[in-house]
Amino acid sequence: MTIQYTIGMPQPHSHLFHVVIELEHSGNTPLDVALPVWTPGSYLVRDYARHVQQFSAAAGTTPLPWEKLDKTTWRITTGTATRITIRYLVYAFELSVRTSHLDATHGYFNPATLCMYLPGRTAETHHVRIETPADWHVTTGLAQVGEWFVADDYDHLVDSPFECGTHRLFHFQVDGIPHEIAIWGHGNEDTDRIVSDTRRIVETTRDMFGGLPYTRYVFIIHLTDGGYGGLEHRNSVTNIFDRWGFRPEHAYERFLGLTSHEFYHVWNVKRIRPAPLGPFDYRGENYTRELWVMEGVTSYYDDLILLRAGLITAERYRAILADNILKLQAQPGRQLQSLAQSSFDTWIKFYRPDENSDNSSISYYLKGGLVALLLDLEIRSRTAGARSLDDVMRAMLHRYPAEGPGFAEGHGFRDIVEATVGEVDEQVADFGDFFAGYVGGTAELDYAGALAYVGIVPQWSGGGTAWHGMRLKSEHGKLKVALVRADGPAYQAGIYAGDELVALDGIRIDEARLAARIGERKPADRVRLTLFRRDDLLDVELTLAEAPADRLDLVVGDDASDQQRALYAGWLTR
Repeated sequence: MTIQYTIGMPQPHSHLFHVVIELEHSGNTPLDVALPVWTPGSYLVRDYARHVQQFSAAAGTTPLPWEKLDKTTWRITTGTATRITIRYLVYAFELSVRTSHLDATHGYFNPATLCMYLPGRTAETHHVRIETPADWHVTTGLAQVGEWFVADDYDHLVDSPFECGTHRLFHFQVDGIPHEIAIWGHGNEDTDRIVSDTRRIVETTRDMFGGLPYTRYVFIIHLTDGGYGGLEHRNSVTNIFDRWGFRPEHAYERFLGLTSHEFYHVWNVKRIRPAPLGPFDYRGENYTRELWVMEGVTSYYDDLILLRAGLITAERYRAILADNILKLQAQPGRQLQSLAQSSFDTWIKFYRPDENSDNSSISYYLKGGLVALLLDLEIRSRTAGARSLDDVMRAMLHRYPAEGPGFAEGHGFRDIVEATVGEVDEQVADFGDFFAGYVGGTAELDYAGALAYVGIVPQWSGGGTAWHGMRLKSEHGKLKVALVRADGPAYQAGIYAGDELVALDGIRIDEARLAARIGERKPADRVRLTLFRRDDLLDVELTLAEAPADRLDLVVGDDASDQQRALYAGWLTR
């Protein structure tokens, strides 16, 4: 049996998608339909059913009664009817990679936000027909048969976003496999360069894994003011990027890094995955402690792929690594939350940051990428360059194919690491302490020790000056405290996020004046800050501390040995 959806957008300015579902039913039993509460790859309950309106069901021309069972489930009383038609509208005016957006310029949707599913029948084939304004065309990763786009099952449908409109289309091939780039919006992009560089990213990632696991791939790119983000799918991706973010060169690198990151997910997440991530439960949270593998390892490889593709230099790559190290070291939360905890709590923390997030948590993207770096270098060192994290990822792909159950929580990834190293030397294959300290615990990362394997010397500098320990922001002409670091003097003095700073030692300040006056002081000096907390005027005294190092250079040592230089060359190339 098939389940058929017709998605219409007769009045794009209304932001309402018109959805019709036609299906066969056994009759004499109630029929339940539900809309997912989340989109795979974006781990937050978003309750898409809140945008549904004008729900109805019928058998032919005969209306059928229905009721809501919970926030996301409708129950239809079908009687003896065996052919059911369901109709409803969905409001779509949130432009992000994980939601849907309809206006006069295009209709973009993730099927999880529009297409209700039938509990117990998600394994059936699902067909989708799109009805657009006359001059629009449709781009999606799903195969088209006649007027229908065909998904093998509901998971496949949810994993296939649609871009409908007058977007530009560009094409290239790798290994005879067609790739499409659909671009909505305009800015300062160079489309020829985008196509060329994207092809190199595809080719370089293919070389790592030994082939492409799809027969067609679609890149959907949305260009908006200030936008950034991506969401991976099995043979497509949606990336949103700042329309003016393609220049200067370092800004363009951010686009390349996003492209590389999301494309690496073709393997890591969409094929290699922990057991809880597929088949999915769309009714609520799907918990895993392994998101650091899915996102952190991918974050490690996204820039490394750019280097191997010749899109950035080795010097630039080391600078990016240094910047990531500085970011993590500036987060006191690294001493409180482990990678495993961060992965598990993504549903309540990562997508809901607040002024205390840096003090209480870490990003499994950021720290996960740095732990992957240390793991790769550790593997290379223990095996004298014979094995690497590349080999681990290839082994994961072989051991846990896409149609399988995924790797076990808690030890599956470690098992493959140890097996890969053990192929070379069983005596050095135990990574228990590494995973206990860096993944299950909050041990400080030993950057110097790991980088020494490849002859790199971390050189810390900056800092040493007077420091107040606050991150500030200007808000409607007022100098506000955005964040108070838990390891800084402002925290100890009792300054809050949200306080408005107005004077230092009795003299009015703005952000520049505060920086200049603090720059004239020394660590251990005492200062008096006058501030508004809500509507109350307060004086707070604090003792300035010594600023932590805020510059890091990763330098290849002049005295690096031949073995270190060989490991360095191998790391950057394969």
